[in-house]
Amino acid sequence: MIKEEYEKMYEFENHYWWYRGLHELVRYYVASVSRAGKKRKEISAEPLRIFDAGCGTGRMLELLDEYGTLEGIDYSPEAISMCRQRGLEKVETGDLNLWNSPPDVYDMIISNDVICTSGVEDDLAVIRIFYSALNPGGYLILNLPAFMVLRSMHDFAVSGIRRYRKKKTARTLQEMGFHMVRVNYRLPALFVFILFQKYILGLFSRDENKTVTSDLKPLPSWLNGLLYFMNRLENRLFTCGVPFLFGSSLFIVCKK
Repeated sequence: MIKEEYEKMYEFENHYWWYRGLHELVRYYVASVSRAGKKRKEISAEPLRIFDAGCGTGRMLELLDEYGTLEGIDYSPEAISMCRQRGLEKVETGDLNLWNSPPDVYDMIISNDVICTSGVEDDLAVIRIFYSALNPGGYLILNLPAFMVLRSMHDFAVSGIRRYRKKKTARTLQEMGFHMVRVNYRLPALFVFILFQKYILGLFSRDENKTVTSDLKPLPSWLNGLLYFMNRLENRLFTCGVPFLFGSSLFIVCKK
């Protein structure tokens, strides 16, 4: 990822609608696992041991502090420095391609929009390491970009080279031994907007010298608030089991 994107991430993560919506969805499932696991004793009654694979600037870990002991890894020293500014201690610079966790260590592994990047040489190999690193009954939460047709300048800015489809990804995870708890697309409205912007508006604004930059830009507070409100409504539908036929992201909760 371009260095400037980490700086933007650190600046935006606390308030930007996209991050807040994703973080709340992840937090919902972490809280659910924490409650259910303790009740049924599927996992230890002790606080969850949570690992963020590609923790970025650390906001996700910061929001999960009440649920367990937190660890994270990111390829960028700049990102880890920003994690430290948030007060996170058990985070370190590292390469997921070389990460070699002992087996049966974590109750939960989270990875948001990381295995899709060019920095990950083999996404399936990394997921197999996740599987090994999870305790029996442990959970993996993934947020992934969906549909290659949506690939845009944003993907280049954040080093994204892969986008995923629901059925194929779920089948691959099941073949590895995971049980699917929840797999669904997210942000269907954003899917439509990106397609419109890319293929309709793009017809009238061809710029061969366009700068490589992400879609993360300041928004008027009213618009950011409206998009956040819409995202929260969608999250409610998502957690109630309403299926979305398409979306800009694919969200997966699966169990070892």
